[in-house]
Amino acid sequence: MKRIIAPAVLAGLLAAPLAFAQGGGPMMHNPQMHQMAPAPAPAMPAPGGDDQRELVTLPPMMQEHMLGNMRDHLVTLNGVIGHVGDGQFEQAAKLVEARLGMSSLGLHGAAHMAPFMPKPMQDAGTAMHHAASRLAIVLEDAGVSPTVDSMREVNRALHAVTSACTGCHASYRIR
Repeated sequence: MKRIIAPAVLAGLLAAPLAFAQGGGPMMHNPQMHQMAPAPAPAMPAPGGDDQRELVTLPPMMQEHMLGNMRDHLVTLNGVIGHVGDGQFEQAAKLVEARLGMSSLGLHGAAHMAPFMPKPMQDAGTAMHHAASRLAIVLEDAGVSPTVDSMREVNRALHAVTSACTGCHASYRIR
């Protein structure tokens, strides 16, 4: 099942703990939240429609490895959101750096996968890993000073990660 988590939903999930911490409770309304509207997601092919994305041919074993990596990326993002929701910014930062950041390239076998990918696809992957490392830094900073502004920075940094993912998924397919 292919699903993309909308950045706006993620932003709401990440901002909720801050609302509670500031005594606002679940119904607090912050007019500044409207300024955080994410960029529209890239167009994805309609289910069952004509898929115009570029097919990247991988040997079957590498195809399964790549799909496993992408599932791990999604599980990692889910864990990061959970840690942020619990106010555990340091744990979120460590998780995202270890499993998505530049430190994770060896874990995912990036050097073995890259030669099979078109250069723009490689660049999208590198952009995602760089964005994840930036997210780790932003999360560490938010843990020191969890303010509305630091949570906005967390949301922006998370949006940069998911934008790299959705951009790649909108352009390429492996099946």
